[in-house]
Amino acid sequence: MKSSKIDRLNVLDTALSLLEKEGIEGLTMRKLADALHIKAASLYWHFDNKQTLIEGMADRIVSEVAVDFHYSQDWKADLKRLATELREAFLQHRDGARVFAGTYVISENVLRINNTLITLIMQSGASAELASNMSMTLLYFILGCCIEQQAITLIDSEILMQKRLAFEQIVRDKYPQTWQVREILFADDFAMRFNFGLEQLVTGFEHQLMTP
Repeated sequence: MKSSKIDRLNVLDTALSLLEKEGIEGLTMRKLADALHIKAASLYWHFDNKQTLIEGMADRIVSEVAVDFHYSQDWKADLKRLATELREAFLQHRDGARVFAGTYVISENVLRINNTLITLIMQSGASAELASNMSMTLLYFILGCCIEQQAITLIDSEILMQKRLAFEQIVRDKYPQTWQVREILFADDFAMRFNFGLEQLVTGFEHQLMTP
C-alpha cells in the first residue's frame, strides 16, 4: 500500500541511496519501488520514466551548490572555489557525474549554478557570450574529471595491477616518453589532477581576456 509520506523528495533521496549500491545501470524503477515499499506504477505519479527520474536526481545532487554564494574581489579564486564545490557534489554520490552529464535539467538549482558561473567570469570583464562558453568548458572539465575518478575507484585493485603490467610491457621499449611519466599516469591523486587542470583553465581564461 502506498504510504502517504512518499513524496518526490522521498523518491529522490531513496533513489540516490540505491544509486550507491546499484550504480546508474543497475538503478531501475522496479528496484526503487521495492526500496520505497510501493508498487512500481505508483512512481509514475512523480516521474514519467527513468530518464525523468535521473533528471530529478541530477538536480538533487547539486541542490546545495552555490547557495548564498559569497562573491569576493577575486573572480579567479571564486571560480576555483565554485568549481571545487561542484566537483565535491558530484563525488558525494556513486556515478554522480554520470547522472548529471546525462541530463539537460532546467531547474532553479541548475540555473543558479549556471548564473553564478557566468557572473563570476563576467566580473573579469568578459562578455556574457564569452563567459557562457567558458563556463561550459569548465563544467565539461569538472564532469570529465569526476567521471574518470568514479569509474577507476570501482575497478578491482588486482585488475588495475594487471592493466599496469600490460601497459609496462607495451610501453617500456616502444614509447620512451610515455615510460618516463608512467608514475604520473598511474597516480591516484585525483585532487591534484583536478587542481592542476583547473589552474590551467582559469589561467587560460585570463590570458584570453587579456589578448586583444
